[in-house]
Amino acid sequence: MEKNAKISGTQVSMLMFVFVSSTIIIYVPGFTAKEAKESAWLAASILPFTFGFITLWVIYKLGSYFPKLTIFQYCEVIMGEFLGKCFGIIYIIFLLVMDVLVLREFSDFLVITTLPLTPRIWLLASIVAVATYGAYKGLEVIVRAVQFILGIYLLGFLLSVLFALTNFEAGRLLPIMEEGLLPIIRGSMAPSSWYGEICLLAMLFPFVNKPVELKRKGFIALFAITLFVTVDVAVTIGVLGSGLTSALAQPFWVVTRSIEIGEVVQRLESFLLVFWISGIIIKATLLSYLICLGLTQVFGWKRLKVVLGISAISELFIAEVLLGNASQVSVILSSYWPPFAMVFELVIPTFLLGIFKVRKKHLGG
Repeated sequence: MEKNAKISGTQVSMLMFVFVSSTIIIYVPGFTAKEAKESAWLAASILPFTFGFITLWVIYKLGSYFPKLTIFQYCEVIMGEFLGKCFGIIYIIFLLVMDVLVLREFSDFLVITTLPLTPRIWLLASIVAVATYGAYKGLEVIVRAVQFILGIYLLGFLLSVLFALTNFEAGRLLPIMEEGLLPIIRGSMAPSSWYGEICLLAMLFPFVNKPVELKRKGFIALFAITLFVTVDVAVTIGVLGSGLTSALAQPFWVVTRSIEIGEVVQRLESFLLVFWISGIIIKATLLSYLICLGLTQVFGWKRLKVVLGISAISELFIAEVLLGNASQVSVILSSYWPPFAMVFELVIPTFLLGIFKVRKKHLGG
């Protein structure tokens, strides 16, 4: 893998914004509405932002102690070589599972909405090929691609929201907290796991030219994600109502399809499709890059093309053969993925930080 790649804090902020928001926009409105109903926009913002901020703080603290190392490397420093490699391996597995779910989100969405006759394997193979090529080109190319597509990405979302307001009814967002805090807490689980993806900064820290900026730039990314998701969920419920939103697999897609202003503005879902696909490709590419980074650092593998090939074949096989149908993938994303992801996003980094602090104090340093 490239050793001299350098990116700025601003580029990292843009990368994290696109990375997190690209998948959250499609699924989170439905997941949160099932639990929090009209208060889903609260469930998707306050507690998830708090979880993301705590995750960012822990990752930043670890990175400040080991500014030239990734989490794959400083696990061995903190836990010793054997246990450290075990932690590194489980983080590779975490990234692989996340990547496979992203691939299935991509293929299932297209099969359900626009390409029902296309074999899923061809859609999976296409995005794996693009992501693998992007990972091969390196981190600097990935962040430049983010800078290139960010304007299109934001424009597609803003146009969708702007025109959706013609069907928006504020009364559908009421009553707020009708059933108390518990439904909001339950509804916040899924979006929290997405916000927690900011933990990937633990793998990008050594590549940032000014690591001291990461706390501020990471906070800006989290704030932008929160604003983005809150608008996404509020507009979806304001247009469809909480009942219909919770019943749909991709409610924001339905919102964009419902937009009609006379005979002039119609079929705006094409805007959503363009910016969503661009974001999902960035996400899959970064995950492929980080998986390969982990494999090279944990196992010492040097042949990049071989590592990329193994990673690509594994992703394709798991996504096509081992995962179930689209409904089962949706259940995994809403119920099983959040607690699994949170362990890697916050629990393990907090554990590593605690162990390092204890050892540092014990050794008198």
